Amino acid sequence: MKIAFTADNHLTTQSRNPERFQALADILRQCGENQVKLLVIAGDLFDQSMPNYTEFEALYKKHRPPDLTTAIIPGNHDENLNQENISADGLIIHDKPQLLPLNKTWKILFVPYQKGQTMGSVIAPFAAELTGQRWILIGHGDWSPGLKSPDPYEPGVYMPLTRSDLSLYKPELVFLGHIHFPFNGKKVRYPGSPCPLNVTETGLRRFLLLDLKQGKITPKLVDSPLLFFDERFVMLSRENELEFLENQLKDRIDSWGLPAGWEKRVQVQVEVAGFSADREAVKKIVREVFSPFSFSKDGEPDLKKLYHRPDPDREQIALDIQTWIEELDWTESASAPSKTEILEEALKVIYGVE
Repeated sequence: MKIAFTADNHLTTQSRNPERFQALADILRQCGENQVKLLVIAGDLFDQSMPNYTEFEALYKKHRPPDLTTAIIPGNHDENLNQENISADGLIIHDKPQLLPLNKTWKILFVPYQKGQTMGSVIAPFAAELTGQRWILIGHGDWSPGLKSPDPYEPGVYMPLTRSDLSLYKPELVFLGHIHFPFNGKKVRYPGSPCPLNVTETGLRRFLLLDLKQGKITPKLVDSPLLFFDERFVMLSRENELEFLENQLKDRIDSWGLPAGWEKRVQVQVEVAGFSADREAVKKIVREVFSPFSFSKDGEPDLKKLYHRPDPDREQIALDIQTWIEELDWTESASAPSKTEILEEALKVIYGVE
């Protein structure tokens, strides 16, 4: 049996955000291609500003593969979503916690968002039925040990799941909605939003595919018509600095893994900080390298933190510091600065810049 997982679609209307409907249509299409039997939408199918059930029904009826069942749990944006709101074959809305069998071996527990509750408190009444079982948790909220920074789209704490909950109730797999960034923990996963809502939701978008027989989880690329990238670079005044920057820019674009022909989908923000002998030349190179894409912020690269301050002694110190930072055994995380951020702070000290 194959199960697909998505969340945080935030559908509004076709006229306002057609790209969100197109992303969901692509997930349904891929469910058919991959012989998926169950599609799970882990909350926030709709955006609370303007949920449009009629347009969703039309999309679902048009693109739903034969024999696909879709299970939806309401998220914090789906306050009034229940089975009576939507009429479509093969669609089930679990607006109350429910434990169901998947097959002879596995069970699945649907935990819709409940304001003011923790996920553990909602799982607790099912504890006896879960003991000794192989089971999957579907919820909508925060995985508190795994994510150290708040979601910029929705700050605050929403129905948290804790490490103690995992230890006590022992789900084998957990798929959550609410956080829009893709996240792969040892046991807990967020598929992330299949179409970005704003420029903070960067990178290629995905949904997750579970082959229950093989126990294998595979990320599947969503054919999203809108993509955001937010890129920052730090320059040091050096010989061949423009050539060095150009190579950095091209390498960063290559790292996106963007499929051929997707360039027009991308909106990008580019910030260049640090020091350069020729700020105007820097702007020109950034424009040229990123010309296949649209700039989402003022139509220009951001050079507000790029300074012109030639000083051979400071330049050499900055280059030495950069080499040292690049060689650090450093793991980036949500709670630790990146090497780029460390270098920026070092340059402020070296050049006396606020």
